[in-house]
Amino acid sequence: MSRNFPAQHFKPEILKTKFNISFGQFNLKEGQFDHASSLHGIMHTYRVMSHVILLGIQTGALAEARNAFFAAYIHDMARKHDGYCTQHGADAANLKLPDYISLFAENGASAADILTIGKAVTYHSLGREVSKNDPDWLTVALLKDADALDRIRLGENDLDPAYLRIPETHLMIEHARSLYFLTFNSPVENFETILEMAISLQDTIKRS
Repeated sequence: MSRNFPAQHFKPEILKTKFNISFGQFNLKEGQFDHASSLHGIMHTYRVMSHVILLGIQTGALAEARNAFFAAYIHDMARKHDGYCTQHGADAANLKLPDYISLFAENGASAADILTIGKAVTYHSLGREVSKNDPDWLTVALLKDADALDRIRLGENDLDPAYLRIPETHLMIEHARSLYFLTFNSPVENFETILEMAISLQDTIKRS
């Protein structure tokens, strides 16, 4: 059945307060990416960022989702191509994260959070998983699941739900599909615009 979330949970100004993030500071430009790409560039990144925020509401894991949001912002910036690559996560953690530590700190990230963000970015492109006993497991899982939700851009059947880590992510599959088709041919100028689009699609989120 459809899950209808209380509208106040999804108003951008309420989300800003819940996550302690000034979303207007997280707009992207092509020059921030090492490789210009329609598959791994601005719009993909914005969708992953919005998926992380909504998953944070779904799970109630606001602190972990905030760190996953910061990780999502830089996760594909160090890609050199659109092909299979396990290195770009570590490259982003090592080469991009230092440029954004002050931005993340201004939005509430502690020194310990910066380490968690780096771990999430590194692991998002690796084939192996963080142990569920790892204290950073949920942050890493939120990023990896949010990234996986946008695999619809690679083909209708490219996402295998069996690989999703968090039960609430399954509720987001139709939502993510709708957001992709709403935005893939319509680039937006800022992150808040796509977040508002995601909010407008909240009724498409399903509960099994």
